[in-house]
Amino acid sequence: MYNKKFDIQLGHGEEIEEQLREFFSGRKIEVKSERYIWEKTGNHFLEYSYRGKPSGIATTEADYWAFVMVKDEKIVISYITPVFLLKKLARKYYNTDRDVIGGDGNQSKGILIPIEELAQIYKYI
Repeated sequence: MYNKKFDIQLGHGEEIEEQLREFFSGRKIEVKSERYIWEKTGNHFLEYSYRGKPSGIATTEADYWAFVMVKDEKIVISYITPVFLLKKLARKYYNTDRDVIGGDGNQSKGILIPIEELAQIYKYI
């Protein structure tokens, strides 16, 4: 059975894929995944220091940062944002109770970024 609506939707999907390919061409993207704990805390740990030295968001050369939330080894949600906006959001929480020690072996410092705010990050422009 032929479904014209499917053809239209497929065409739109392919157009968006091509636009994304063109948009990200030549740009660097850093991808960070969160497994399990994000559901309980509602946060993403954005590292900026490891063993007392700048790391993560403080040293990235990426243009964009991708947050990938994983559950049962499957992607359930992802946010891609320009690094400059992410840094602006992180500064809001620097030296607050969201500026914490964490990561593997508690060797890192980072900002607990509310996942809800990632979806609204453009308000920080």
